Amino acid sequence: MSLCVLCPGQGSQFTDMLPRLLAEPLLATHLQPLISEMPFDALAISQDTSSCFLNEYAQPLIVAAGAAVSLALKSQGVRIDLSAGYSIGELTAHVVAGSVHASDALRLATARARSMNTASPQAHGMMAVKGVRLDTLNALAQKHGLHIAIVNDEQHAVLAGSIAVMKSICKDMEHDLGAHVVHLNVSVPSHTPWLKNATVAFRSALEQTRWNHFDCPVLSALDGSPVDSQSHAIDCLSRQISEPLQWARTLDLSAEMGARAYFEIGPGNTLTRMVRERFPNAKARSLSEFQTLGGALNWLGGIVVR
Repeated sequence: MSLCVLCPGQGSQFTDMLPRLLAEPLLATHLQPLISEMPFDALAISQDTSSCFLNEYAQPLIVAAGAAVSLALKSQGVRIDLSAGYSIGELTAHVVAGSVHASDALRLATARARSMNTASPQAHGMMAVKGVRLDTLNALAQKHGLHIAIVNDEQHAVLAGSIAVMKSICKDMEHDLGAHVVHLNVSVPSHTPWLKNATVAFRSALEQTRWNHFDCPVLSALDGSPVDSQSHAIDCLSRQISEPLQWARTLDLSAEMGARAYFEIGPGNTLTRMVRERFPNAKARSLSEFQTLGGALNWLGGIVVR
């Protein structure tokens, strides 16, 4: 059964994320060196609710956590056939694929966050909207100067733009359209044209990075296309900062390429729940759903049959 590893994006972190991982000796072996490389006190920041969601901390923290889990899985002989990541998670997905070293991914995550902060307009953010058709949501976005940033399925997308504007239309969306709206703890309008300058800056950082052989393809969240070369990776990782993500398409392509089992390396289980909704018969779990890494490894050993 082919395995696709999923790497989450911002908003999935929680305050005991790093302590929980460090409590597992195998994970600590891979995570501790990454923590020591960060340009801030990662353990303290990760447990501070006022700081852990800030762009400049959240992105490297999420990449470090996912990279450590990925390295631990590989050390135990888990074979991964595909990887895919949601927003910053696509950088983690390249660590999963072996195309980028974990230390380089941390440096890139820091550069990515810095470039996005510099390019981002003030008082902009993102909100998830569920229960509204994409054509209706797109018309609403155009009317109010917003952008659709991520398409999760036919009636689940993420809008980005002025926080004041999004808050002003929230009640009407819920009342008139029956929408379920969640304002995301993100301070930049990711995956929109507002961040074109960040795409340029991040492309430069990617071009200066050492790239390795791909152990498996990375499915780009731009369109689901399998990435297995340096040039394609640089193009997708830079463009996704200022172009909308087609996550539904990415999941569909993973199934078309043979994925029947999905494992989300955390934090959280948001992507796992999306898989279950889209593919009810697929085997899908997240590390966060297990008490220990050993439990996750037992599950993986039982479903990934060679």
